[in-house]
Amino acid sequence: MCVLILSLLTRTVPPGLIGVRVVVGHTCAMGIFRGRRARTDGGAVVSDRNASRADLDALKSFAESRRGVEAWIEPKTSVTQTTLLLVAHDGESIRRRVASPQAGHDFARKKLQIPVYDSNLVPIPSRKREYDLRKARTAPPTRTTAPATPTQTPRELRAIMTLETIAGVDPLPSNPSFDDLMRVYRKARSQAHPDRLGGHREKWDTVEDAARVLNLPD
Repeated sequence: MCVLILSLLTRTVPPGLIGVRVVVGHTCAMGIFRGRRARTDGGAVVSDRNASRADLDALKSFAESRRGVEAWIEPKTSVTQTTLLLVAHDGESIRRRVASPQAGHDFARKKLQIPVYDSNLVPIPSRKREYDLRKARTAPPTRTTAPATPTQTPRELRAIMTLETIAGVDPLPSNPSFDDLMRVYRKARSQAHPDRLGGHREKWDTVEDAARVLNLPD
């Protein structure tokens, strides 16, 4: 909790008047929470919120209720805050925002007491992708009696166009299937991989941001 410090400073003034100046300051313990919204170097807001108590509670609950949980720190990109990804032994996962890489590392190691890795150095395990694919393929199809119409939001449509452009493929049909999106996503990842581009991550981050908008598995 922030502690407000008030000080009243009186000084000599003409008779009958008392001048009072109020100096207000505050001190706050700095921890894993931060109140200000993160911004890029250009000043753009990169996330709608930082780590909240609900985020940390969700991570803690996941770690305590699954076996073989490991953590990965995912760096901030142009449109996303730093995130902490937890992956269980079977590939089930949860991802939540954290205030900074160091805050995420400390939370995983000290509070959750689980191994924690930098995703730039240690790849996210394939069991997560396999779990996400199984879950996506077994999800019941949405039934509708009305003719099929485009359902993507403008943000999702931009994400699809981004993947198509980087992958260098023909435009997908309206309402592309999950398999269609994954095919283009994999192609875009291959084309944007830092190893192909002299270590530069700009296109890679753009592809990953688009995939998150579309809820595609890593």
